[in-house]
Amino acid sequence: MGAGICGASAAHFLAQRGLEVMVLDRAEVSEATTGRGEGNVLVSDKLPGVERDMTVIGRALWRELGERFPAARVTPKGALLLDHPDGEIDPGLEPALAPGIRYLHEPGDLQVDPAGLARAMLAPLPVRTGVAVSAVEPGEVLLASGERLQARQVVIATGPWGAELTGLPVEPRKGQLVALAAPPGLIRHKLIEASYIPAAASGGAGRMIASVVEQTLDGDEVLVGSSRERVGFDDHVSEEVTRAMIERAARFVPALAELPVRRAWCGFRPWLPDGLPAVGALGDGVWTSCGHEGSGVALGPISGLLLAQLIAGEAPVCDPAPVAPRRFED
Repeated sequence: MGAGICGASAAHFLAQRGLEVMVLDRAEVSEATTGRGEGNVLVSDKLPGVERDMTVIGRALWRELGERFPAARVTPKGALLLDHPDGEIDPGLEPALAPGIRYLHEPGDLQVDPAGLARAMLAPLPVRTGVAVSAVEPGEVLLASGERLQARQVVIATGPWGAELTGLPVEPRKGQLVALAAPPGLIRHKLIEASYIPAAASGGAGRMIASVVEQTLDGDEVLVGSSRERVGFDDHVSEEVTRAMIERAARFVPALAELPVRRAWCGFRPWLPDGLPAVGALGDGVWTSCGHEGSGVALGPISGLLLAQLIAGEAPVCDPAPVAPRRFED
């Protein structure tokens, strides 16, 4: 269940293995979390450990999927980690940067269209949208309408809404973005303030802002973020946060202060307390792929492949133990 990048990936890789698949979603394909982010596959902002290791494998998988599905728009822009103490200064690599900004360069990082990939992967599969699920039991899915669907295996991939059906401590972390009208080619790379890394890893309840900046794939806008708040599903877009994000980002790219705002919005990252996703079995015949926080785009396909391998009894592409959902039972 769930037609975002995680659910679509699991469905795609399960169908590849000959399983009959049906996808359910209460909204349209990739209308929620997947469609509200920036669309990046980043190794540069990952600390050493499980998430980084999965992202390295996941980035290679994204490249493979991009060759098969042009709608994924896989673009190897690379990323710059700004204000890093071990960084270098090279004004020629990103001319829009303010003088003296030090950065680390990760040339392999990607910009992608996750909603485009999800739609392409789900195109040949049966998908029911506008369907609310009230309960999941081994072998059965109960819809809010009262309809019961039989299934040997059930995958729950409902992002920040996962707590109710999975029983896991999934919590939404609200984040805002703003799009600025911009001339094509203003920003060449994904720009990430180094302090974004501890902000993403933190479980703090207060508001956190760290700069991320990127030109859109279409080239006529620059996206500026990002914020993190543990405020439930409060979808109010704060003008104060929008201004703060632009002002902070303009310290790194001064031209941003002069660009007009086109739109601002928010989304919800699915967060688990230990900072790792949950991918694997919840119980007999019930599985999940959730809790990826801000890395759902990067890890959605690799999580879907891992889940399909576990369900099919194949050797997994990576060690599933660190992301096993049952770790929260201890």
